[in-house]
Amino acid sequence: MSTPDAVTVRPSTVGGTRPAVIVLPGGGYEEHGRTSSEPMADWFAGLGLHAFLFRYPLRTPETVGPLHPAPIVATRRVFDWLRAGAPGAGVQVDTERIGVAGSSAGGHLAASLANGIDDPALDRPAFCVLNYPVISMETPTRPRPVVGLLGEAPSWRERRELSMETRVDARTPPTFVWTTADDRIVRATNALAYADALVRNEVDVEVHVFPHGRHGLGTAVREPHTSQWTRLCENWLRYRRVLTD
Repeated sequence: MSTPDAVTVRPSTVGGTRPAVIVLPGGGYEEHGRTSSEPMADWFAGLGLHAFLFRYPLRTPETVGPLHPAPIVATRRVFDWLRAGAPGAGVQVDTERIGVAGSSAGGHLAASLANGIDDPALDRPAFCVLNYPVISMETPTRPRPVVGLLGEAPSWRERRELSMETRVDARTPPTFVWTTADDRIVRATNALAYADALVRNEVDVEVHVFPHGRHGLGTAVREPHTSQWTRLCENWLRYRRVLTD
């Protein structure tokens, strides 16, 4: 089996069998943001994970009706491929340590996989990293991700079913989530609502709200204080024993 379409492999800088992460960029379900694409995958690879950047399906001018469930169905296929050992990718994957990381709307998609919205009985990722994620479809900061995923006039039920703070359960994996207090595109209330849901369901969570930083920072290399999220996340991955060397 070959590498699935729209997947770019960034092999770990450490040899041997390694944990893996699916990297889902942001972009309001209408584009794939640059800062949350290759730079994010390269950062994970530098830590010692095989990073699989996935450019999931997006809304286009030709899309009629909801885009959902195409992004989650496609992401599930990539996850299943990794669970099978990523045949054809040329890397050795530890199939018990496969996680998902998403930014902004990609964070919503990452949380969708983590919460098993396609089928709660299916396998879930071993860990989840969320960067300034879109979480609520009921009370979004801006309508773009709702329109991108659900179209122009979704019902209240559709929006609630895809609000990830309502979908957390005991099988949701340990999660690291960060955002900034002055993000005006996706407010920090999204990350905080999700962290609250994780706590209420007794799911391990680490959450950081940094005081400053525009939306879409990626690895935040130009924000000296906020950029420490990468160090904190690495420490968390070691604490969770995703990284053991």
